[in-house]
Amino acid sequence: MDHTLKHLGIDPHKQSFTVKITGGPDGDVAGNELLILHREYGENARVVAIADGYGAAHDPNGLNWKELIRLTKNEESICKFNPDKLSKSDNAWVITAETREHINRRNQLHAVAVADIFIPAGGRPYTVNQENCDRFISTSGEPTCRAIIEGANIFFTKEARDKLQEMGIIMVKDSSANKTGVICSSYEIIASLLLSKDEFKSIKPTFVEQVIEILREKAGKEAKLLFSEYGKDRGAKPLVALSMEISREINQVTDTLLEEFTRDKETYLTDKMFQALILRHCPPILREKYPDRILEKLPAPHQIAILASFIASHIVYSEGLGWLESISEGRRFKAALTYMKNDQLAEQLIDIVSESGLREKSEIAAILTRSAARDLTMINLESSVHD
Repeated sequence: MDHTLKHLGIDPHKQSFTVKITGGPDGDVAGNELLILHREYGENARVVAIADGYGAAHDPNGLNWKELIRLTKNEESICKFNPDKLSKSDNAWVITAETREHINRRNQLHAVAVADIFIPAGGRPYTVNQENCDRFISTSGEPTCRAIIEGANIFFTKEARDKLQEMGIIMVKDSSANKTGVICSSYEIIASLLLSKDEFKSIKPTFVEQVIEILREKAGKEAKLLFSEYGKDRGAKPLVALSMEISREINQVTDTLLEEFTRDKETYLTDKMFQALILRHCPPILREKYPDRILEKLPAPHQIAILASFIASHIVYSEGLGWLESISEGRRFKAALTYMKNDQLAEQLIDIVSESGLREKSEIAAILTRSAARDLTMINLESSVHD
């Protein structure tokens, strides 16, 4: 959300912005999205429209946050929104989807309501398609939203995405917007493999807090890379296409690493550097309390999968699209391993410089942070060709 708003020229911590949502306060995705919006941005986030299975509500001045939070915590539909909490706007209303007129109004609200951001966080698959996506154009000829962040999977057909982007709407595809969901599940599996119920209960608050922080970091890296690549060609390639390219490149690198690691897993799983990467992947409380258990009890296929996905995503997020692909296929595995070794070396060099008395230490550290691992890797690869 932060990166999308920044791209739109909005500072959400200083300026107000508007949001429309599908999925009610009683839904997992929409309900949590409402709580996060209020937690992160407070009154600056103005939710102007919500539609769910039972009804809808609209208020161009922003639906009352206290009432939205009450509904979310009580797991109630938006149709239970207290009308007394609406603003005095003539276009503020709450309906229950019990008549044909109300059902039609509910069904079209996500398209016709005007907001900066649209977050589909519930709804039927392919709700928006080539035939109905023109509803996102207002009577003035302008799109009814500036950006879409796909909280729900497959809410749009490919053709609808293409047309909406042609209208000038920024779209963050579901595969990027929801990537942390898969990551979160992986941490649940790790905890279940390593801990008893009582052990998990004893660390649960800290574990959950640390996993959320990890997810926040990884979501930030995805968004940063997405908008960085988008800005390189001034939007010549749509965000949806870039999202698919990021997923494709990470998956391809992961597959290459998995294949090689599996061939000689004993060598890699007993290597100190790779063991450190497996531990680095885990929430701090697990690696602090159970480092030996992580390396001994996690099945080898899990450890191999962690290594492959961790290294692949780290390199792609650090160096952007295309860097590893620019290296010949037969040398990519060696390049990835060399990169990770140089990444550790770069961190050590940065620490040395930062603790030195050099006047230019901040500038040197910044240069090392930006390119040391990549440049050292290319030097190593070139040297190996000449040897």
